[in-house]
Amino acid sequence: MFRTLFAMPAAQPPRPPAAWPAVRMIARVHTGLVRTNNEDAVSIHPEASPWPVAVLADGMGGYNAGEVASAMAVSVIPAALQHTHEELVGVDVELEAASKDLQEALCLANAAIREAARETPGCQGMGTTVVAAAIVAGHAVIAHLGDSRAYAWRTGQLTRLTRDHSLVQQEMDAGHLSAQDAQASGLGHLVTRALGVQMSVDPELNRWPLQAQDRLMLCSDGVTDMLDDSQLEALFAAESSLPELLTALLSAANAAGGRDNISVVLMEDAQRVAQGPGSQSTSLF
Repeated sequence: MFRTLFAMPAAQPPRPPAAWPAVRMIARVHTGLVRTNNEDAVSIHPEASPWPVAVLADGMGGYNAGEVASAMAVSVIPAALQHTHEELVGVDVELEAASKDLQEALCLANAAIREAARETPGCQGMGTTVVAAAIVAGHAVIAHLGDSRAYAWRTGQLTRLTRDHSLVQQEMDAGHLSAQDAQASGLGHLVTRALGVQMSVDPELNRWPLQAQDRLMLCSDGVTDMLDDSQLEALFAAESSLPELLTALLSAANAAGGRDNISVVLMEDAQRVAQGPGSQSTSLF
């Protein structure tokens, strides 16, 4: 999916300063207004080495011990990324290494969750969606399984960076469901990829070249089932501080019904300067 250029070190020009040399991250999980237990989990590591990383997981409803699976995902994945690389020469080489490491980390989490399910009474069949983002050489490298999402906000435009791995998305892609019909289909929580469900997993990887004024969001379907992309975009357009935006997102999801657990991770350049309000939304897909 991604073109990678391998060059000899001597041929590499001096690298300009990358966007987001330091990262501000904030996260919160809310049970919502209907459920009594929480199966979402988040983990943020803005100073991690070799790359800052954030992970969000949603233990799937209908599976046993979803909260155990999601907690394992947000623990295992960042830990798997904490290692020292030999010197990586060139942005493309570093991005390729990060993509490979993220994919392997999700595969490791899948194996750990399956092993725990086999060995722990009451955990058989547990699973979780996951979306993880690493900040690498001025890019966000994103890996996901399921319907937890990543978004980017830039100059008044909200862009969805991930495609849901769900039966609803498959039906929409095939032209069998319209966006309007999707919410009433009753298929909303049937995911086609997840951690812990099958012996092997195939994470989808995406990259987003960062600019200084960008913001990133990871969120569970407790947000996106309650708020469509235009509603999310309106909240970002207020250009409030990151803590205020986080509170606004959770409050809006609860005000719309709060039918599921709600989890959000927000990220920005630590030196980001507030922008004026804007208004436009789009999707990569």
